[in-house]
Amino acid sequence: MPHGKPAGMPCVQLDDDLRCRLFGTPERPAFCASLRPEPGMCGESRDEAMALLAALETATRPD
Repeated sequence: MPHGKPAGMPCVQLDDDLRCRLFGTPERPAFCASLRPEPGMCGESRDEAMALLAALETATRPD
């Protein structure tokens, strides 16, 4: 893994409520700040979001 964390693993910066500890700070990684979630990746629940993100990860995985 060249950068970041494995897919499907929670970020180490998430608190107990799964909220980003770095949100709104200069320390927040550029990738996180550039992410623009949309309904197609979020779904209606956390479980649905995780399933959608897993499918996106599989579809975009390098060969």
